[in-house]
This record gives sequence, C-alpha cells and structure tokens, in this order.
Amino acid sequence: MRGDDNPNSANPILACPVKLRNPFSVEQLSFLSRLHSFAHLPMRRVEKRFIGKPAKRMMRLPHGCSWGDFRSSFKVDIQGVARTIVVNARNLQFGALYQSQNRPVYEPETSALLDLLVGDGDVFFDIGANWGYYSVLIASRPGYCGHIKAFEPFPPTHQDLVGVVDQAGLADTVACYSEALSDHDDTGTMAPWDGMQSGLARLGPARDENAGRQEVSVRRLDSLDVGFPDVIKIDVEDHEAEVFAGAEATLQQAAPFIVFENWLNKDRPEVTMEPYRVLSGHGCRFFVVGWAGDGEPRFCVPELPAPEGPTLALIPLEPDSRFFFAGQLNILAVPPQRMDRLHEIFSPL
Repeated sequence: MRGDDNPNSANPILACPVKLRNPFSVEQLSFLSRLHSFAHLPMRRVEKRFIGKPAKRMMRLPHGCSWGDFRSSFKVDIQGVARTIVVNARNLQFGALYQSQNRPVYEPETSALLDLLVGDGDVFFDIGANWGYYSVLIASRPGYCGHIKAFEPFPPTHQDLVGVVDQAGLADTVACYSEALSDHDDTGTMAPWDGMQSGLARLGPARDENAGRQEVSVRRLDSLDVGFPDVIKIDVEDHEAEVFAGAEATLQQAAPFIVFENWLNKDRPEVTMEPYRVLSGHGCRFFVVGWAGDGEPRFCVPELPAPEGPTLALIPLEPDSRFFFAGQLNILAVPPQRMDRLHEIFSPL
C-alpha cells in the first residue's frame, strides 16, 4: 500500500524513523540451543526436507531428557550496566536471542513500537510475557524509571521469567505475576500446544496429549490490584478477547495503548474479530504495524527493509477489512484519549 493511496484521507498512514535497540548479546549456547538454531536456519525446500525436519525431530530427544546441561547464557545492558543471565535452554523461546531470523532484533516492529510508546515514567503491562523479553527490553532503556507488570502463568516459564528479572537486577522495576488473565476468576490448565514451544502455551486442550498440563490460577485483570497501565502488550494465543473482556474497568479508566497479535482464523472468524469488537466499544482506532519502504513513492511493507535507519509505519485498519490482510498481523489499538500522544510521536507519511 502506498502512502498517498489510503482510501480514507482522514486517516493517513503514520510514520516515524526509528533506531532499533538491542541490549542483548549471546554469551554461551547449550547443545539444545545450537540444535534449535540450526533447525530453523533459512533453507531451500529440499534442505528443509532432508536437513531441517530431521533436525527438528532430533530436538525432541534432548528437550525431553531429565539429565544433561541445558544452560545457556546471555548478557544484557541494563541502563549501562552489563548483567550475565543464565537460563534453562529447554524454553525454546530464548531463541529470540540467537536464531538468525531474529536479527538484528526480535520482532523488530513490535520492539520499535513499544520503545516509542512506553514513556520513561510509564507503566507497562506485558501480558503473556514468557521469559520477559519485552519487559527487559523496556526496563533496560537508559532513562526508564517507570514500572512493569509481567504476566506469565505457565509455571516453568514463569520460573524462567522470575530468574531473568532477578539476575538482571530488575526486581524493583518488573513485578512478575503468575495469573492467567481471562474473563472470569477460576482455575484452569495450560500446556504448550505442541508439547515443546513455551510461546505456544495456552489455556485449554493441547495438540500433544503428553504436553505436560499444569494447573494455573485464572483471574480477571479487573479483579487484581495491579494499578493502571499506560501501554499494554498482549500475546496470549487467541485468548486476547477474553483478557480484554475481563479488563473492562481497567481499559475504561486507564485508556492505554494496546499492542496485540492477531491471527486470521478462517474456520472460526469470530476468534479473529472479537478483539476488535471489544476494543471498538472503548472507541479504539486500529493500525497495522509495518515499515515504510525505501525510495519514492513510499510503500508500506511487512518486513524490515533495512536494519539501519528504518521508518516504522502505522497503516489504519477498519476491522471489517481484516480478512483482506495477511494471516498474522501486529495491531496497535489507540483509544481517543491517546490520539494526541500518538500524533506527537508519528507524522503522516
């Protein structure tokens, strides 16, 4: 889509030049981490069949072992202070730091957007935090003096989150919560959907019967005494609408920026559309997060065009047109109370 081709001239594409920031660096990788990295290298179709797929199957052997050294380590620059973090490499979501496709930074559009939206004194809610990549990314920024609430309910991953936060010396900045947020207060069970990827852990049934289900506390955000956010990032595997429904009072009072992942579900379109319905009730406007391509005219593209000096783009999205877009989108929802702030950061493309 070209910058001057937006069908609604009252809602122009917005843009902001960014400098990608990566405070993380790998120090030592375990055998499992190296195998994980190798299995996901860019490959041709034949290579994927005879190299990539066997490597992925091999990963299940060490991943399921109860013995062996699964420690990997990385360094993180916390506002000018280098900290070494030792982690359990069984959590494959640490691949955010070492897989080739995650360079120069993990999920660059979301990382850059959050760096822009979260002010130095703001409160940031990281819902579906996993081991805390986004929480540490924001807390590590020079000048940040706000507070972060990181929610990660799956017990092994919550343990990883607490370990990273403690080793990074961020316990006073990042508070870790083990509740699974939803639209009711109860208990539930969680497991990785495929039995391995902690980033795919979700409430409800898993594809793999041996996935290791664990009981978790399920709470509404409105029933927790955790204050009010300025910015929310949420990635909870198609459970976003339920989380929003359980946070009606919080959203009404705080009117935060909300960054969420949205997948196309053609079999159950209501799963795709429900987050838009709930947030539209709060007057939110929606933007697809992407990049402004190089050259003239300025086209918007989904992939990072260049690691140096990229321009982040926000493309207005009408929910009714969601199914014309790609399968996975990163969406920014902006309530009316935050529009002035958005226009302080972004300008029309």
